[in-house]
Amino acid sequence: MQTDLSRRPTLGSMFTAGIGLLLFAYFLNHAGVSDVLDGIRRLGLVFLVVVTLGGVRFLIRAAAWVRCLDSPHRLTLFQVFRAVVVGDALGNITPLSIIVGEPAKGIFLRDREPLRRTLPALAVENLFYTLSAMLVIAGGFVAVVLMFQASTQLWVTTMIMAGAMMIIIGVVHVVIWNRWLAGSRTTNWLRGRGLASHFLGRVSAKVASVEHHIHALYPRDIHKLVPLALLELAFHLLAVLEIFIVLSVISDQSPTVLHAFIFESTNRFISFAFRFVPLRVGVDEAATGMFADLLTFGTTTGVTIAIVRKGRMLVWITIGIAMLVRRGLSVRQLLKSAAGKVAVVIMARSPVAGHPPKTRLIDAVPNDDDRQRLYAAFLHDTIDACRSLEGTSLRVAYTPDGGPADFDQLGVTDDEVMAQKGDDLGSRERTVFTELFADGFTKVVMIGSDLPTVPVFHIRDSIYRAEAGNVVLGPAEDGGYYLIALAGSSAEKDGVPDLFTGIRWSTPFAFDDTRAAANRFGLQVELVPAWYDVDDETGLTRLRAELEDHQARKRAPATARELQRIYYKNA
Repeated sequence: MQTDLSRRPTLGSMFTAGIGLLLFAYFLNHAGVSDVLDGIRRLGLVFLVVVTLGGVRFLIRAAAWVRCLDSPHRLTLFQVFRAVVVGDALGNITPLSIIVGEPAKGIFLRDREPLRRTLPALAVENLFYTLSAMLVIAGGFVAVVLMFQASTQLWVTTMIMAGAMMIIIGVVHVVIWNRWLAGSRTTNWLRGRGLASHFLGRVSAKVASVEHHIHALYPRDIHKLVPLALLELAFHLLAVLEIFIVLSVISDQSPTVLHAFIFESTNRFISFAFRFVPLRVGVDEAATGMFADLLTFGTTTGVTIAIVRKGRMLVWITIGIAMLVRRGLSVRQLLKSAAGKVAVVIMARSPVAGHPPKTRLIDAVPNDDDRQRLYAAFLHDTIDACRSLEGTSLRVAYTPDGGPADFDQLGVTDDEVMAQKGDDLGSRERTVFTELFADGFTKVVMIGSDLPTVPVFHIRDSIYRAEAGNVVLGPAEDGGYYLIALAGSSAEKDGVPDLFTGIRWSTPFAFDDTRAAANRFGLQVELVPAWYDVDDETGLTRLRAELEDHQARKRAPATARELQRIYYKNA
């Protein structure tokens, strides 16, 4: 499940690159190498104007991103501009495109602002950019039909497509404006009807997380909304201007703004459809060449435009990589940071060996076998919840009492179990963090094993919030905590901070003691929503009441079944 962005190229990516190079060679040959080179020579110093316009467009995207940040922040426009250039460079040279490029922008700025602030703002800016690009693409469809006086059937089809895109844009804004959780509600509705329930169970929390962040940062004030929209519009207008200038220099035919707009609409479509192709090698030349031929400029002109565009991209890629080097970072380091390695570790005990578990539940569940089976159900549902977190690695840390027996019955593999080492709970927790950071994980989230209905969003939120210099805690309603998360860079610099010594465990003071320890180490405490442990009769009563809800039973099916069996047997 862990994605390693520094791995060697896959057969699929090599095949895609090969097809792109073949397309590039074919259309370059079809256009005429000498003619294309002649067009590039005619461009001459105007290429500097093209490069400058590209930089201004980066600056516009940076300004739009800054406007999506919730104030106050410590970022300057130039700092954000550099992050945009770096992210675009990495996105263009790897088949993973935005999967690398967008997180890299936030990572580049994390010494100034944490990712938990910059990435949601970037997501909102990307939303506005995507919607504005859809408008450009739809407008290009309409312009082509008008220019060539298409048949009635094609005209109607084009209008339907353009209208549908406009409706989608409007609906998206209405949904976000009204804070409707359309995505997560849809996934939950489909899960409730048994449609792809396993897959949707894995993504529903992720969808909800994205929705909450976008809703929180969406600029509802008209004084913020209008400037943001105008910035995205300016980005596309400058792109049209760039193509108009290039066409005016390299073509014998006089271009119009409409011609330039159609070319840019084509370019936007190519950028969206073929983002996974580095530099859009081949596909850009093919599509632009064919459209240039359609517009009577000739294939040579189209291929030349595409190559000039690549030249501009290569200049800014070089600048972006230079910015990385100046920061003392390598491309490989930033790719590894973008990927990250996140471990979610469950502190557990064997579901079958050792002393009977959950002794504090003995009044409610007096039979040892019943408590053992109930604990196994808790653990089963907690493990399933953690497995639904994409991009993370699961670890189950077992207590000395009982050892690693029978975790395989819960679907846990040998490389996913690890021993808790230490004389008390605090030393065992600290050792688990130390060992996982030593294994190369950059973030570690630790939770208990008696949280069968914990919302996955709480765990995901802790991953999102964990940064160098802070500790993330999930307060338990009994005064302790059910979750603690640390970022690996804290370990690399100072060792794992001792947040575990002198804590009054299993008392109402455990959370406050841990918070005080964090303050002694100068760590900021970030909180995720409180939840409850099922470790006494009060917790069990609450759990039974919660499981009356259909969605809660979906989150904890094993626990729901076991509780039903126990209470049916004792009825």
